[in-house]
Amino acid sequence: GKSEQISSAISIISALKSSLDLNAGGDIAANLDDLYAYISNRLLEANLKNDVAALDESASLIGQVKSAWDAMPDEIRTGQAASAGSAV
Repeated sequence: GKSEQISSAISIISALKSSLDLNAGGDIAANLDDLYAYISNRLLEANLKNDVAALDESASLIGQVKSAWDAMPDEIRTGQAASAGSAV
């Protein structure tokens, strides 16, 4: 069960990482790319070494990303701000 759950988390992180547009996203996308790679590595370590601290760290980091996402205005999250700006 533990390995399946960690593998699922790694798959989610990989999907987030692959959704980044490193060309258009600038420093933010590059930093998220690095962060997602780090979290994936920590999850792999947690799985191999039964390292609860690595799981806790990974959960904390993802929680911080989610909090930042949740704090964004809806227009930015949905891309409406970008499309409205291009119409001007």
